[in-house]
Amino acid sequence: MSESKRLLASIVILGVLVVAIAPVGRAEPTPENARGCAAATPEQAKWLADQLYRQAQYERAGDCYQAAGDPADANEAFVKAVEANSDAIAKDLKHQGQIAKTLLTGVKRAFRSNH
Repeated sequence: MSESKRLLASIVILGVLVVAIAPVGRAEPTPENARGCAAATPEQAKWLADQLYRQAQYERAGDCYQAAGDPADANEAFVKAVEANSDAIAKDLKHQGQIAKTLLTGVKRAFRSNH
């Protein structure tokens, strides 16, 4: 394989890897994840926060606990949100690593078959 073809293949591989890994950890906020609580009173905020917490929507629950004037439960919900997000990011990174490994294995095979 000529030097220019190897360089081109390396650039293509690098580009594919960058595209495959880029989406990790860059989620745009959605209306569901927007800050704030839709409740009108502290009692409604507490009730809504409890419901959101049970549904594992910890960040939104924390916002409502804050609106209800319950900083202890708000802090607990925010910690849970960080844990849940960390787990999701770890899974994404593992998946992206597996994709990269598969791509590299395929490229190595392609280079070997051309020799």
